[in-house]
Amino acid sequence: MALFRATPLMLSLAAAWPAFAEELPQSLETVQVTAHRTEKPLAETAPNASVISRHKLDDRLIRDISDAAKYEPGVEVASDPNRRGNAGWTIRGIDGNRILMLIDGERLPEAYAGGGNGNGAISGRDFVELETLRAIDIVKGPTSSLYGSDAIGGVIGYRTKAVDDFVPEETGVGGSVKTFGSTADNSWGGSAALGVKGERADAMLIYTHRNGHEIDNRGSNDSSGSARTTPNPQNWHSDNVLAKLGYKLAPQQRLELTLEHFRRDTDTNLLNTLYPASIDRRSGRLKPALQAQTAADRIQRDRVSLGWEGKSLGPFERLSAKLYQQKLDNADDSLEQYGNGSRTASNYGFEQAIRGLSLEAEHRFATLSAEHQLLWGADLSHTDTSRPRMKTQYLANGSSNNVIGGETFPSKTFPDSTSDRIGLFIQDEMKFANGIALSPSLRWDHYKMTTQPDQAYANSGGQPVPSFQDGAFSPKLGLSIPFAEHYTGFAQLSSGFRAPPFDDANMAFVNRTYGYQVIANPNLKSETSRGVELGLKGKWDSFDFGLTAYANRYRDFIEQQSLGMQGGLLTFQYQNIGRVDIKGAEARAGWRFAPGWQTNAAIAYAHGENLDDNTPLASVSPLSAVLGLRYDQARFGGEALLRAAVRNSRVPAVSSLQNPSAQSQAFEAPGYATLDLTAYWKPAKQTVVRAGVFNVFDRKYWKAADVRGLAAGDATLERYTQPGRNVGASVEYQF
Repeated sequence: MALFRATPLMLSLAAAWPAFAEELPQSLETVQVTAHRTEKPLAETAPNASVISRHKLDDRLIRDISDAAKYEPGVEVASDPNRRGNAGWTIRGIDGNRILMLIDGERLPEAYAGGGNGNGAISGRDFVELETLRAIDIVKGPTSSLYGSDAIGGVIGYRTKAVDDFVPEETGVGGSVKTFGSTADNSWGGSAALGVKGERADAMLIYTHRNGHEIDNRGSNDSSGSARTTPNPQNWHSDNVLAKLGYKLAPQQRLELTLEHFRRDTDTNLLNTLYPASIDRRSGRLKPALQAQTAADRIQRDRVSLGWEGKSLGPFERLSAKLYQQKLDNADDSLEQYGNGSRTASNYGFEQAIRGLSLEAEHRFATLSAEHQLLWGADLSHTDTSRPRMKTQYLANGSSNNVIGGETFPSKTFPDSTSDRIGLFIQDEMKFANGIALSPSLRWDHYKMTTQPDQAYANSGGQPVPSFQDGAFSPKLGLSIPFAEHYTGFAQLSSGFRAPPFDDANMAFVNRTYGYQVIANPNLKSETSRGVELGLKGKWDSFDFGLTAYANRYRDFIEQQSLGMQGGLLTFQYQNIGRVDIKGAEARAGWRFAPGWQTNAAIAYAHGENLDDNTPLASVSPLSAVLGLRYDQARFGGEALLRAAVRNSRVPAVSSLQNPSAQSQAFEAPGYATLDLTAYWKPAKQTVVRAGVFNVFDRKYWKAADVRGLAAGDATLERYTQPGRNVGASVEYQF
């Protein structure tokens, strides 16, 4: 197979290179929070949960969520290389808003793909600054029993840093300064953090700035037009501020205020969209040349939260409440200039505001021959979503109009929508004297979505869109059984529930000039899933491993379908397509074979099928694996990581947008193996210098997630290749 062509050479080089220990220092216990909604050692968590720690983010010089996912087999981040960048996470073949994303337990805004935007998203979910994080929790598979709707495919839980990460108890003040850069996108940036701590009050502030350009690839055609395969010229910069203020109301009670602001501005010269003058086939009129098109995109996220937590309060081991608000303001503006002297300015937006309240209570007690950790609570949220669109055409004679391409502006592709969610959950982790643990959990969710049509929506066709409401119970049962001293077996039955989101349920749009429409579906049903997972973990002083096999069935999966010609228009509608099966297996192992030395390996396989028409799921990635060798000393160390994937041979045929019945062979991303090398050096106790070389052998390869829906004969496939050999570095000083 193509996967193994370069493997012997890479393995020999990897074996000669030192690498990091799994955690720095090794005495620290990796903790998973998201999988159980409470802190739990990763060793006691089922194999479907993993953690990307702060040490991994630093030592591997991870720039963004795409970098964060690349060392996690079975997890991907799809990207659009033309303009949009990273879309969001894919876990075991499930992506988009079927993956719930949280930051400090708070819901993050959703993505908006726009009814078909390739593998990018008009408004993606790459809006968290990684320098603010202490860890990223990944929970794979249906998790609705604890988190409700949108966790049907898994959960990404971001945990931000706390004042204790900077301030030692004996000093009262601490912080860090860090600078970093990468040749993959010619980016550079810096981060500064400061924390202070008193007897009852504490405060923390982190500021991060980044500046960069387009991500490099292996394309060779740098012409202006659709044949271009080199990246479009791009400049971007981002700023993030995270502040936390804490106050001890009593020895066991803490109040915390969190404020965060994130903004990224991206300017792109869309050279791949340009075209010469031609005769329009529909009207027979001269179509002027598109001589220039530039884009100015902005994504801004603001959040504020106030949380209270008490411990050891009467019957409560822990009691907490949090009130939060998140606001997303996404702008995707562009300016087109034509050969006849006219210009068209587009000012589009995607706006979402989430207000939420979460309540949690935790008890510990002994009864019925078992130790119980009982967790129960409620999640309430209110979400407002809007997609305003404005376009103005300026003619050469100085006049202007807002009727362009058969559309009247301002317009909206769906009416303003309001979503209300109520969730009540309970989980009891029962641990018996023989070590067996039983964890039943149950959640009830109620979801209601209403719409507020206005004139802008009427300008898009104004189709009537129904309100929607639904409710569901989501049970889950987990079991762990220790045996033979070193082994623990896991089994869990889980369920998922996802109500139709704002775009699937409400998308209704007509464009008569281009001859197509999207119509609403008043009979759309919620998606549901059922899953079973079996796992085994083993742990010794110098060796550990984890194995898991799973099978998930999704019913009433929502996808956009073609209905053919209706009323002279090519018609599309979001529909429930029936049953989808995803099954697979994953394995991890780590061996600490000598003082300071460790080798790690991970592999993931998944098989996805649309059972309605027996076609493979394009979102399921091929077999992939990571092999690492690590070494760590007090002052220096390094890491070698070999990443590999087989050819993506299970891809469905590609349909033409203009003629859905015409299908062609999809592009099968070839297998590959790449080697990444990183190292660190501590010239002084408080200073760390890190450097890395990535894709050492300059391998030309594609991520399967990036080329979904591309035909094998597409002339622009090189546009979607990953960067060749590139380097990164950082310097950090802590005080």
